[in-house]
Amino acid sequence: MYADAANAKTKMENGFDLTNYDERTLAFAKDYANQLLAIDVNLDTTEMLDVTWGLFSKYFKPEEVNIKKELVDQHWKKQ
Repeated sequence: MYADAANAKTKMENGFDLTNYDERTLAFAKDYANQLLAIDVNLDTTEMLDVTWGLFSKYFKPEEVNIKKELVDQHWKKQ
C-alpha cells in the first residue's frame, strides 16, 4: 500500500487524475507515517500491528490488501 501511495503521488505530481484507490493509498500513507514512522512514536510490536490493521480497514477492503484470508478474518478491524 505504501508503494502504491508513492506511485499515486508521482501520478498527482505529473498532473494525472487519481483514482479512488490512489486517493485512499495517499491518505493511508499519511496516517501510516504519522502513526507508525514518526520519530516520537513509541509502540511495541503488538501496538504497531493493531494500528496497521486499523489503518488497513479504514482505507481498504480486505481483498485489496493481499493478506491471507485467515489473518484478515482474525485481525480485520470492523469500522
